[in-house]
Amino acid sequence: MAQDDHVFHAGERTVQARAEVSDDWLERAASFVRPEMPQQHRDFFENLPMLFLGLLDPAGRPWCVPVFGPPGYASSPSPSTLELQRAPTLSDELRLDLTPGASVGVVGVDLSNRRRNRMNGRVRYARGDAITIAVDQSFGNCPQYIQTRSLAPARDEPSAAAGRRSSLYEPAVRRLVESADTFFIASRAAGSLKGGSAGVDASHRGGRPGFLGINEDGSLSFPDFSGNRFFNTLGNIESDGRIGLFVPDFETGEAIILTGRATIDWSPGRVEAFAGAERVVDVVPEEIWHATATLPVTATLAEQWPALDDTGTWDEVRLAALNTDGYRRFQIASKRRESDTITSFYLTPADGGPIEPHVPGQFLPIRLQGNDGSILRSYTISQGPNGRDYRLTVKREEYGLASRLLHDRFKDGDIIEVASPAGDFVLDDSTQPIVMLSGGVGITPMMAMLDGLVAALRAGAPRREVYFIHATQNSASRAFRSELEAIVRQHDWLHLFTAYSAPEPGDRLGQTHDTEARLGMGVLAKFLPFDGYQFYLCGPEGFMRALYTGLRDMGIDRSHIHYEFFGAGELDEPEETGSVVELPTRATVTFARSEIQAEWTAQSGTLLETAEAAGLRPFHNCRSGKCGTCAVRLLSGAVHYTRKPLVSPADDHVLTCCAVPMDERVEIDI
Repeated sequence: MAQDDHVFHAGERTVQARAEVSDDWLERAASFVRPEMPQQHRDFFENLPMLFLGLLDPAGRPWCVPVFGPPGYASSPSPSTLELQRAPTLSDELRLDLTPGASVGVVGVDLSNRRRNRMNGRVRYARGDAITIAVDQSFGNCPQYIQTRSLAPARDEPSAAAGRRSSLYEPAVRRLVESADTFFIASRAAGSLKGGSAGVDASHRGGRPGFLGINEDGSLSFPDFSGNRFFNTLGNIESDGRIGLFVPDFETGEAIILTGRATIDWSPGRVEAFAGAERVVDVVPEEIWHATATLPVTATLAEQWPALDDTGTWDEVRLAALNTDGYRRFQIASKRRESDTITSFYLTPADGGPIEPHVPGQFLPIRLQGNDGSILRSYTISQGPNGRDYRLTVKREEYGLASRLLHDRFKDGDIIEVASPAGDFVLDDSTQPIVMLSGGVGITPMMAMLDGLVAALRAGAPRREVYFIHATQNSASRAFRSELEAIVRQHDWLHLFTAYSAPEPGDRLGQTHDTEARLGMGVLAKFLPFDGYQFYLCGPEGFMRALYTGLRDMGIDRSHIHYEFFGAGELDEPEETGSVVELPTRATVTFARSEIQAEWTAQSGTLLETAEAAGLRPFHNCRSGKCGTCAVRLLSGAVHYTRKPLVSPADDHVLTCCAVPMDERVEIDI
């Protein structure tokens, strides 16, 4: 089929062929590209607070920059003309070509409703801040991958943008790039630009924060998600390779603006982590600017594009590559004694790579090497995420193999293997006041949650009243006292209450602690209102059972009581049973990796117990569906959970510690 060169140039057609776009579709697509702007596009551009332009510098390098101004700065006096009464941001500093005949690409996005339109043209006239653009091509775009945002009122006279040359080695630049969920891209065709498709193009890209990644060699990478199949940007990269990026921070108005060279990676391996993506684009920056006041309005995220929920980030890709059989080597950066029996261990990646984020309250599965082989345990991360390290705070138990090993033998620089953070003992997303009830080392998830609340408050989240109530024997056994008291001095929404059950001679009521009794409902009732709170419990079993029962007896709904409880028991009352599940009397369980088969009966117990009876040693920890350590791939067959796990395994995985066969043949990856 002969293509109209004015619609798609040679580079675009090459990419379309590589992507197996049909000739029938291209024939229909050509009709979407108009030589003039329809009225709805003219109205759309005129009413946007900002537009994004692709322009060239004297070296022919593309830059993507916004243009904005007070209402009326953009107008369309005719279908073939767009007039701007403001110069693009940093046009003088970047020496952007605005001479008559210069090629220009325009993209407008309404962040409030995901509407997007584009236009390619040439400068007809430019003097001072006034620019007239003659239209070559006008076409709409689908709303895919646009994050909706709530815009603050536009400033009548926006601040003037200011910028300076920078690099990806500057922390502020890296933070902005790696946290971006949106950027705009300018690209160009090769050779002399004759207008139409063979010119400069401006477009938009969106993804999860982290979809624009910085590589070790200083290059950038981003996934190319499926779109309208025009391939204007990729066609230009195929044709010429020079591109420009504008990476905004919508909440501050800052932006990273860069120009460089791009290539397309068509291999399937790298793109697998990004659902919906078809290729990866790599960019080698040549010049980078860090600019302020680049947007006329600030905006907060209202809704992420829904299809992004299952896509990955480059940090996740790198982390997956660093893991060996689900674990990764960390080293003890430092140890800090918190009480007479409790010590904190600060762990940093031994490979120097990024740290996997966690939600405050989650735990970290670890693997220690002891005299008799591997020891698996899970300990709560006792601080909020900081991108640097994990803090595990462990009580030395007299008969605890792992805790004694950590306290007595492990020192700074020693290696501990860690898996991914897990667990769902995390704060609810309501605005109700919070009561944190902890006993002994059960204080650890509360410290992480409190850390997370402080960070959220700094980021603009609404404040929540917090009653932090801790029970321990005395000052010698009390952990985090100075850290907690420092937070209390800074935040009046935090109320700290401490109960000592066995005070030492040096402890002083009213100074070191607030009551001398075991923490029970009678103590709580004296100072704590019970209406409309979310309760969080963690501590020894007897401590939690007494408080849970007391709260339920006072009429607190079970949905308002959250707890972390390891072991085979539960605090919840038995719920009404649902429909009866019919299980086979016998089943054949195949452990694929070990090439072993075992017969299962009702007396065999769980899949984990069946594997152990067959002589295997699969990973596990809590044995009650609360840590996720025992998760493996379910290769065939169906399973039933004899008790509902508190951790949901990944798709196509099963928690062996509480699952039994529901089919007569089940195959799992052990």
